[in-house]
Amino acid sequence: MVSPTLKSVTANDLEVRLDTPEVRIGLGLIVRSIKNHRSIASATIVGSVIWMVGALSVPYAAGFMIDNAIRSARSDLLMPWMVLVIGLGIVLGLGIAFRRYFGFKLSYRVETNLRNRMFDHIQRQAFSFHDETSTGQLMSRASSDLSQVRMLLAMLPMTLASTFLLFAVIVVLIIIDPFLGSVASLVVPLLLFTVFRFAKRVIRLSFAVQERHAELSHIVEEAVTGIQVVKAYGQEPNEQIRLDIAALAIYRDSFGLAKHRAVFGPLFEAIPSLASVAVLWIGGVRVIQGSITPGDFVVFTLYLAAVIVPLRITAWFFAQLPRAAAAASRIEELLRIEPEIKDSLNPILLSPGPGEIQFHEVGFLYRGGAPVLRDVDLTIEGGTAVAFVGSSGAGKTTLANLIPRFRDVTSGEITIDGVNIRLLSLDEL
Repeated sequence: MVSPTLKSVTANDLEVRLDTPEVRIGLGLIVRSIKNHRSIASATIVGSVIWMVGALSVPYAAGFMIDNAIRSARSDLLMPWMVLVIGLGIVLGLGIAFRRYFGFKLSYRVETNLRNRMFDHIQRQAFSFHDETSTGQLMSRASSDLSQVRMLLAMLPMTLASTFLLFAVIVVLIIIDPFLGSVASLVVPLLLFTVFRFAKRVIRLSFAVQERHAELSHIVEEAVTGIQVVKAYGQEPNEQIRLDIAALAIYRDSFGLAKHRAVFGPLFEAIPSLASVAVLWIGGVRVIQGSITPGDFVVFTLYLAAVIVPLRITAWFFAQLPRAAAAASRIEELLRIEPEIKDSLNPILLSPGPGEIQFHEVGFLYRGGAPVLRDVDLTIEGGTAVAFVGSSGAGKTTLANLIPRFRDVTSGEITIDGVNIRLLSLDEL
């Protein structure tokens, strides 16, 4: 049986689309991870709702106070409305704290569970998997890839709340003044268009950067673990060249990402600011004309100020999404690799016996190589010790590894007290 191995992904291997299989796979893992922690995710939503209610209520209360207390010279109404605004501010702060606490709890819980799943999955893989998979590839998935997923999940509750707040504010603004509300709402499609343009440009580079880090980890791991061989044969300059090439590849792809961020980053900041300027200008004219009250104008400006930061958070979330999806797809790629050697569907228990081991016409070859063992017939009686003697590469270690099923025979069978070892559970074997 041939087991799949981790593949290397480069920027040229991927299409510049957000609907690529790799992105869908990564997003699927993220969604399933959230579903596995529904209670924590629900708590973040509750906190987001509390925050949204506070963010919507404070500007409205301030505008009402201006029109009904300050403009009407009703000092008796001033203090109650001030207390109300302060109370709503406290609710807003509690919502932020609640949302942030459970948002980070969700992200760290998902990261911990995924890391534990990966570690357990790697341990269950056969020797053949580890023969062809570098430690650097595995370490990259367990470190930098998981960190990307964690950061995205930490931003997710804030982004959801910001998105809901954004649309709620637009509805309120249109209700207050349809013309001014329509002007303010133009920022949403413009910002979304900019975000998706950015995401489509960086998706290939995001996958490539994650892969480059894995390659670098592999080179460092090989050099450090094999330092005696490196120094004995004077290979330090060659290892340095390998590292320089890998580091240069990371620099090139990372700098490509940085250039896109340098172009689109100012747009993420400028678009909401331009909307504020437009509303201030048009709103000021409408106040002078008497089309809206000063209180309504203050509500407009407060609402816009309240959504500028959420707009930027939403933009940066979608900007981070491609890289996190790339990282998640690499994690899912590892988790989907089925162990080549696993328990029988109905394992049997080994009855008490002498423990006689028999090889019946056993053959073995490594993947893509020539046969190492051919037609081996051997009986090892229970309670005896046997030594295998031969030159290096003759197959001594391979023969020994076949008994505990560190590797499976290519042909023939091995039995213990007459029972094929493939029928036993790995733990019992």
